[in-house]
Amino acid sequence: MQAVTKRYFTVISNFLLVLLFVYTGCSKLLDHHSFKEQLEDIHYLKPFAGLVSVLLPVAEILAGVAIAYKPVNRYGLWFAAVLMSLFSLYVGIMLASHQTRLPCSCGGVIKALGWKKHLYFNIFFMLLAWINLKLTGIRKKGVS
Repeated sequence: MQAVTKRYFTVISNFLLVLLFVYTGCSKLLDHHSFKEQLEDIHYLKPFAGLVSVLLPVAEILAGVAIAYKPVNRYGLWFAAVLMSLFSLYVGIMLASHQTRLPCSCGGVIKALGWKKHLYFNIFFMLLAWINLKLTGIRKKGVS
């Protein structure tokens, strides 16, 4: 029974992570101009906004595709876990800095979340990726 539960968890978490990363990556590319402007509002990213506005959504899509493709699933999960950890850290720092205007460069409906909800959302997906890696063996080369 435990193996079945573990398998369901990995399948469902893989699906949710693929959905999240492909959706947000495509959303950012489809509204590229707006995404780039939002990145330019972040003081320390302004010099790199053009590059980041292309590389980040492509990286998100690649992470989603890698999770979905069994031979490289582990790499995709690692990439997703690290990205979500960085995104969570960014939102946490923004909240801790008590800034009145926080630029949000997230894609699609996710940018409609408040910052605290956004942090919870990011932490949920970060934990999903890390738990999936833990359950399937973090260093295992094979797939779950």
